[in-house]
Amino acid sequence: MVTVITDNRVSNRAAYLPLAKAFAEDTIKEEKGCLGMEVLVDQDAEDRVVFLSRWEKREDFLASVGGTVFNRHIPGMGPYYISGTDSFFE
Repeated sequence: MVTVITDNRVSNRAAYLPLAKAFAEDTIKEEKGCLGMEVLVDQDAEDRVVFLSRWEKREDFLASVGGTVFNRHIPGMGPYYISGTDSFFE
């Protein structure tokens, strides 16, 4: 199992958050190897939203990037996205 922390900076958390939660729900339901995904907010940084996800394999996560769920949700989230990083933990 691999845990992925996706640490994003966003311009409008209030607008971004419901879109991020819908993305997480669909990823859990539809993406191969996704064992769970949470959307977390930093109470001290209004521009920070973190995805904490668990995957069977790193390759499953990498395959999901650019996949069906990603392509369905990211266009709506994109206008609020500033930057982000992925960190992998086993």
